[in-house]
This record gives sequence, structure tokens and C-alpha cells, in this order.
Amino acid sequence: MAHNGILFFDELPHFSKNVLEALREPMEDRHIRISRVNAKVTYDANFLFVAAMNPCPCGNLFSKTIACRCTDLEMSRYRSRLSDPFLDRIDLYVQMHPTAAEDKSSYSSHQFHSKVRTAFEHQKKRGQKTLNGSLDDSELEHYCVLNEEGQKVIDQAINRFSLSFRAVSRVLKVARTVADIEGVENIQKEHLMEALSYRKR
Repeated sequence: MAHNGILFFDELPHFSKNVLEALREPMEDRHIRISRVNAKVTYDANFLFVAAMNPCPCGNLFSKTIACRCTDLEMSRYRSRLSDPFLDRIDLYVQMHPTAAEDKSSYSSHQFHSKVRTAFEHQKKRGQKTLNGSLDDSELEHYCVLNEEGQKVIDQAINRFSLSFRAVSRVLKVARTVADIEGVENIQKEHLMEALSYRKR
């Protein structure tokens, strides 16, 4: 039902293991296959997956005013509900912190919209048939070319964080998008560093 739309999971770790693991195929292949005794059916499932979770079971780990009540064991059990193969399929991790009344964004909604539109236009001008997040391996090799410095950054990240081939592909796609947002034709070191900062490590 979320095909061509957004699939949002709130309180992510509280979904059953079977549900989360079943998401791995559509998140990777953009299809979901249902097998029964007499038939197999394939549905398109090209959705944007968005999820939210607390930093700990009580939700106060990052609070400046309320003390966290969770033990190390409770936090370990909470986080272990999400498997590494599942997490590996998520491109961006953003850690949110409590905000104060005086906190204001440096960009307006209109400015954000303009940046996203600019990135979209860059992708179209390159002749891409799909958006950066849906590039296959051959397209990735064509549109995400790295210079010597960029390749060195990726090699170091692979060794330091034990990145899988899937994770490297996703880092390149995010770096390509960061470069597009900034209006830069070629992926630079700083784009890769920003993309790596969004990975779950």
C-alpha cells in the first residue's frame, strides 16, 4: 500500500522481529514476494522508509532535565531488537536532541524545498532514469565516480567500520545527493565525510 509513497514506522524496536526482517527484501529490491502453497505473487513496493525510535526504553537518555532510568542491560536489549542486516539497509541516521524555545532552523521550508528541487534537477540533467537512491551497480559506477582522495576516504571507512558492499553503495548514493544539493558536479571528500556521518556504526 505504500508503493510510490512513504512507509513510516514509529517506535521501531517494538515491531515484531518477523515484520522487521520481512522488510529487508522490499527495502533492497523494491518488491515484495508472497508465497503460498499453490501460488507466488509479486507486488511493487517502491517506498521511502522512515522510522523513529527512542534512544533508550524510557526515552530520556539525551534529556537535560530528566534522568534516564534505564540500565545498560535494558538499553542493550532494546537496541538488539534491530538486526545489523536490517539496519544496513537504512541510508540516514539522524540523532535528535531536545530543543529550546529559542532554537531556530538556519533554513526556512522554502529554502529546503529549493535545495531539494535543485538536487533533483541535477540528477535529471545527468540523464539519470532514476533518483540517486535507486541507482543500480552499473549506474552507481557511472554517476558516482571518485577521485583518488575520495577513494582513499572510502577505503579507510571500509577498514575502520567494516562496511559491507551494500553499505558502501549507500554511502556513495548519499554522497552523490549531498554533492547535488550543493550544486557540485563531482563527489568530493567532504561529501563522502558527510555521508559517512549518517551511517549507523
